[in-house]
Amino acid sequence: MHFTKGETMARMTVEQRRAALIDAAYEVIAESGVEGATTRRVCAHAEMPLASFHYAFESRMALLGAVIEQAVPRDLVVMIGEIQNEVPPGGMAGMRREMTDTLRNLGDLMLQDAGRLQATASLAIFAHNHPELRSAGRKMYSTATETVAQALEVAAAKHGTAWSIEPGELGTLLISATDAIKMAYLTTSDEKVARTVVDGVVTWMMTYAVDERADG
Repeated sequence: MHFTKGETMARMTVEQRRAALIDAAYEVIAESGVEGATTRRVCAHAEMPLASFHYAFESRMALLGAVIEQAVPRDLVVMIGEIQNEVPPGGMAGMRREMTDTLRNLGDLMLQDAGRLQATASLAIFAHNHPELRSAGRKMYSTATETVAQALEVAAAKHGTAWSIEPGELGTLLISATDAIKMAYLTTSDEKVARTVVDGVVTWMMTYAVDERADG
């Protein structure tokens, strides 16, 4: 959220300042890592005077906590919303096509923006290493797994299938699998390797799929 030069700081509410700084911090972290996200650099990226920072956050650590709690989960929701699947209902075969298209598209989105991958990974590690941010890290993870679990439930209902374990548990497993996709790419910079992992994840996920029509 960037404000034009004509909009003065006096017109911005505290919540607008917070939102602008959160978005700017996430972008800076994607470009320069957590350590590079100084308050000065974040304020410059948000086109906001450094003196205004403490109107919105009491510290840099408080800002990073807000990024972890808000920006990262919101980014995941946006990414899922960008995935358009036109797979018609079709039982187990349709479910496999849905999973394949979804994870390949998700993988492609991640590969197109390596900074986004690095930001998420570095924020998770940073939260783990700083006790005051661990609750924010847990919230980030729970929001992500809940979002994925809902998507899995919708997909199963569409194809007349079910999952052999609770969607919430499966969401946790799938989030962990997407982390594997991220690391495969970040460590090799090889898109072919990342896509091989994607296809393996689809095969693994389908071991939890059940055809409800066959059971009926």
